[in-house]
Amino acid sequence: MLGATVGGPVIKNKLFYFGDFEYNPTGQAITAASPTLAPTAAGYQTLASMSGISQTNLGVLKKYLSPAPSATGTTPVNGVDIPIGILPIQFPSYQNAYNWIASIDYNISTRDQLRGRYLGNDDSGIDPEVSPNLPAFSQNRTTTSKLVSLAEFHNFSPNLLNETRLAYSRFNDLIPAGNFSFPGLDVFPNIQIDQDLNLQLGPYTQAPSGVVLGTYQVVDNLSYTRSRHTLKFGFDGRKYIAPSRFIQRVRGDYNYSTLERYLLDLNPDEVAERNPTGVPFSGNQLDTYWYANDDYRVRRNLTLNLGVRYEYKGMARGYKLQSLNAISDVPGLIEFREPRAQKKNFAPRLGLAWSPGQTGKTSIRAGFGMGYDVLFDNFGTNAKPPQLQTTVDVDVRQNISDFLKNGAIPVTSRPDQLSQTDARALTAAYIPDQMLPYSIQWNLGVQHVFHNDYSVEVRYVGTRGVHLYFQNRLNGFSPVTASNSLPTYLQRPSQSELDNLKLTLNQLTSISPFLPQFENAGFLSNITTFQSRGNSTYHGLAAEVTRRYSRGVLFKGAYTWSHNIDDSTADLASTVLTPRRAQDAQDLRPERASSMLDRRQRLTMSWVWDAPWFAHTSNWFERNLIGNVSFAGSYTAETPEYATVQSGTDSNLNNDTAGDRAIINPAGDAHVGSSVTPLVNSAGKTVAYLATNPNARYIKAGRGAFPNGGRNTLPLGGINNFDLSAVKTFSITESKKLEFRAVFFNALNHPQFTPGSLSTVQSVARNATRNNLIPGNALFNDSTGVYESNARYVTLAARFTF
Repeated sequence: MLGATVGGPVIKNKLFYFGDFEYNPTGQAITAASPTLAPTAAGYQTLASMSGISQTNLGVLKKYLSPAPSATGTTPVNGVDIPIGILPIQFPSYQNAYNWIASIDYNISTRDQLRGRYLGNDDSGIDPEVSPNLPAFSQNRTTTSKLVSLAEFHNFSPNLLNETRLAYSRFNDLIPAGNFSFPGLDVFPNIQIDQDLNLQLGPYTQAPSGVVLGTYQVVDNLSYTRSRHTLKFGFDGRKYIAPSRFIQRVRGDYNYSTLERYLLDLNPDEVAERNPTGVPFSGNQLDTYWYANDDYRVRRNLTLNLGVRYEYKGMARGYKLQSLNAISDVPGLIEFREPRAQKKNFAPRLGLAWSPGQTGKTSIRAGFGMGYDVLFDNFGTNAKPPQLQTTVDVDVRQNISDFLKNGAIPVTSRPDQLSQTDARALTAAYIPDQMLPYSIQWNLGVQHVFHNDYSVEVRYVGTRGVHLYFQNRLNGFSPVTASNSLPTYLQRPSQSELDNLKLTLNQLTSISPFLPQFENAGFLSNITTFQSRGNSTYHGLAAEVTRRYSRGVLFKGAYTWSHNIDDSTADLASTVLTPRRAQDAQDLRPERASSMLDRRQRLTMSWVWDAPWFAHTSNWFERNLIGNVSFAGSYTAETPEYATVQSGTDSNLNNDTAGDRAIINPAGDAHVGSSVTPLVNSAGKTVAYLATNPNARYIKAGRGAFPNGGRNTLPLGGINNFDLSAVKTFSITESKKLEFRAVFFNALNHPQFTPGSLSTVQSVARNATRNNLIPGNALFNDSTGVYESNARYVTLAARFTF
């Protein structure tokens, strides 16, 4: 990293400037988070001589997927076991980051100040967060952002202050897909071979995509103090200009469960969807906010906080295009008009701070409040009317030959004016009126200071989430129910028992996956919608002990017990640990469970120690060669996240493999999963399934079987992490210092196969594989084969201050 700062007065005591610039080039080879498997050279040779498979599909696979150096297992193709093994992948990763800041402060008078700010960031490189599985498909991502603001502060009087701020920001992000071709197709699709190879073949799944976000902002804050009241009033207005060039599945998403199905060129059996004629989405909208707040000092040791906030969040321009599909209206069932924005979003605030007695060493704080979420543009990018674009779905329950050879889902032109029949058949999205999610929060805490430097605090925090977004298929129907399903046996039944079973898989697959009222009206596509039907509840009890920085030592220790319960977590395909859609679109009650965000227990300790060695000596050499050393460390222990065990197939035959869970065997081993084999009657029809391991707790639900498992029942890896840093400073003169720093993340190099982040609170996308969640898969319940070990890494830095 290179950087420099400069600043100082332009006019003494009047005008000041400051500038900062940083250039940070980084580069390293990244290994895959979860292993990708490939046929060995012998496996490819066997496939090349095999009849009955698509040599075109095989050729594409061989071109981009190198053979594995050795076999670790096999996968069947046309009755032949093909040797496969782990493919070592070293993914190139680099980034060139330029960051700069410029500021100016002008003291116009004793009552007026003017402040200007300009911030800029320019990043480019191969970003592993938005990169494909195979390095051959990697592309350069470019991101730029700029912010300029001008603020004026005016003191009307000692107790009346006003701030006015004008700002403009612009963010631009571009992720290309490159120029790759697949024989017979108009564009290289996103192909995934999930359950044996764990392979994503093609450019980054969301490429090409890009977004531009321009924001104009006007803010005014007024503060007035009178007697025991401190009153604050404010306004915030924002105008967004936000075109998005992201079109989900514009290249086509084709997810196969096995290599065999891909090579046989059958249609995908997990996902087969495409938006072949998508158009950009306009996120242009206007938002306004205002608030009023009063800090009322009732007594010397008692203060009340009373406030209210109002939020109006307009509907983006792209959402309003739903009215183009008004021809598809069915009164009493569904109407396609411009969705309306909410206008009554008031959020009250109430707080209390009380210090009983006269010492001021004990304080009691309590609070209550509300907060509103936003309506994401991401929802709208996939929810355009069929007059502009539509998602084309292939029935994953069927077997269609020569799928890729015949063009898969091709780009087809449509007439400018769709008939009512065509419009309804192509409708794939619905946008309801705006109903923003909101949270209700309440808290109570007690803090006490003792021995001057120490404090202890115990607090309770509760949160209730209401109207949370819930991705759903409005017209989805599950033919399979608890009372209308194929049984799964732990022990093989007799043939006569099988012949007495009246329900067959063929009968179940003949039932439409659409609700009758929608199908009868002509809606023949999955209608995806984001409804405000989700709920969550959080209760947390935390205890914290702090030693403030004194005599060179700081310490903080905290323990939290909490429980987070919800029925919906992820809105989009950001993770596969908890599916984004319900197992049954019409029955959401079984979705309620401990959240994937639940971390039942968490212990943290952090400390800083400025070593006292020769701190007070007058000898320069002793103080700088031996002294001037600081150490800091942190320790985190956290119970694991829980994930949802999934069958990885369309068990309930609703043409959706995203949410199908597993069958629970209460007497089975909680760490073991089992696949199933179909059982047929004397007529050769599938009527039941047999678990391959009767001692397993989790059993894969075959097609037509009813999954009775719940959400988030399988524990993943927890956290047991220690970080350490050391700083050595050389004081050259009173104003010049040279500092060397070393930071050791996971200093003890303790393997921690966790899907999240060890040392920071940040989102980590986990949408690449779910093989460790599918019973019967070789990686089931094996986090070591899916997630990184978070091995120790060291950061070294040097800084010269003058």
